[in-house]
Amino acid sequence: MKVSLFFWNVRGLGNHKTVVMLISLLKLHKSLLVFLVEPMMLYTDAFDVLFKYVNMHLMVMSNIANKVAKLWCLSVPNLVQNFLVNYQFIYVTFLLHDKFFSFASVYGTNTYLV
Repeated sequence: MKVSLFFWNVRGLGNHKTVVMLISLLKLHKSLLVFLVEPMMLYTDAFDVLFKYVNMHLMVMSNIANKVAKLWCLSVPNLVQNFLVNYQFIYVTFLLHDKFFSFASVYGTNTYLV
């Protein structure tokens, strides 16, 4: 059994080269979970150009009021999971082949909500 996790600070998915590279890496590594930091776009805009090609769906995203989320967590379909999320981290747990896994992803920033 292989459990693969992918994490990348993409710093924007508006760049075509970034999208092509991300699609290639996701197809190569076939990760169960993908954490993307600073996508700088709405998930609904990214789905048509990216995620439908790699069979991943949005599990959860960090969110600050009405701003674009800084951290996305995607998973393969049918991965049953639980999560805890705030605007700076996502903690995910799931069961796979009778084994329990947990991962955390943190978005660190030097600006805070006042």
